[in-house]
Amino acid sequence: RNLPETSDLSYLAYASLPQLEAEDDAVPLTRRHVSETNLMSFSYNRDNGYSNSSIPDPYEHDQLHVLQRAAAKSSYGNVLTSMSEDIIGNGLQSVVSKIGRRIPTAPTRILDAPDLVDDYYLNLISWSADNILAVALGQCVYLWNANTGDIQHLVTLEGVRDYVTSVSWSTIPGHTKYIAIGTSNSRIQLWDGEALTQVRTLNGHTARVSSLAWNCQWLSSGGRDSVIFQHDVRASRNICQRYKGHQQEVCGLKWNDDGTTLASGGNENFLCVWDAAISARNSNRAENYQPRLLLTQHKAAVKALAWCPFRRDLLASGGGTADRTIKFWNSNSGALLNSIDTGSQVCSLLWNKHQREIVSSHGFSENQLILWKYPTMTKIQEFKGHSARVLNMEMGPDGQIVSAAADET
Repeated sequence: RNLPETSDLSYLAYASLPQLEAEDDAVPLTRRHVSETNLMSFSYNRDNGYSNSSIPDPYEHDQLHVLQRAAAKSSYGNVLTSMSEDIIGNGLQSVVSKIGRRIPTAPTRILDAPDLVDDYYLNLISWSADNILAVALGQCVYLWNANTGDIQHLVTLEGVRDYVTSVSWSTIPGHTKYIAIGTSNSRIQLWDGEALTQVRTLNGHTARVSSLAWNCQWLSSGGRDSVIFQHDVRASRNICQRYKGHQQEVCGLKWNDDGTTLASGGNENFLCVWDAAISARNSNRAENYQPRLLLTQHKAAVKALAWCPFRRDLLASGGGTADRTIKFWNSNSGALLNSIDTGSQVCSLLWNKHQREIVSSHGFSENQLILWKYPTMTKIQEFKGHSARVLNMEMGPDGQIVSAAADET
């Protein structure tokens, strides 16, 4: 939305690696390292081809090569034409004309993301208030500066069987350069994204940490051990609260904008709503706190969560393959306000901060993004650039949206 179109797109080129099986817990036993030098040295231009050819390609022997996108302007035009025809065929053109603004259907930039783990339960991208996008690729985390296009390698996990399971930038005013990194070995690493140095390690979980969410100095973490921990990153003894409401992996965590309520989603199909006041009143007690609301209407794992920016008690949630719905809730009473069958797995949700609209990302069979008008839930636009399920979405500080998919883009 409202992104400038470019006539000469540049692409970062990496070596594509095999994907994992869809929506299971399979994890590669080994991960191929991509060095920082190689990550930053190869670029592709649709007119000039590859540059910096003096540096050998370490993956030249791979059977899976870098995807060739927009190799010629004519073929790129054909893609846009085809997408436009799809929109007309779906009856969306009239809806677009009614909203009074033009919405581009093609991405302004495509970044290859080799070794992006195809696992529905993980949260592998995060966009900071400083316009830095963090992307977890297997054992590594890379930082992409959306202002300059520069890429920096932040960390590579040491264990051969370790991989990054979640990333989340700090939202603490004045401290947004810090990033939390959840790992498969049950630890959380805190890093300084400017100095590229590790600050500390947070322990507590007994299984992989698949979801993270900040609320001022509080860092919430959810894991495969079904537990949510509240960490105070300022304290030497970091764990302040233990929330126990889920029975399986906690794959979704989201604080509302004013930091008073936490929503969590789990693989047992539960949606839980927690009050921050519990943590404030009992910060020195090690009890297992129960959720204020336990909502069980979803029929599959609940990962996609989004708090409405114009109505503080409105929560949207999305269900997995066996559910396929977007549900809207009153977080005060727990009332189900609406439920929409999208026809496919719902992987991620984002509200528009300036319009009464919500964006969803999906899995099989279309692997698309959908822009919906709220509250009618009329489709405004579909975006079909990905060829595999769209696992995560993040919104930047200027309103741009990035989507990460199992097609390693």
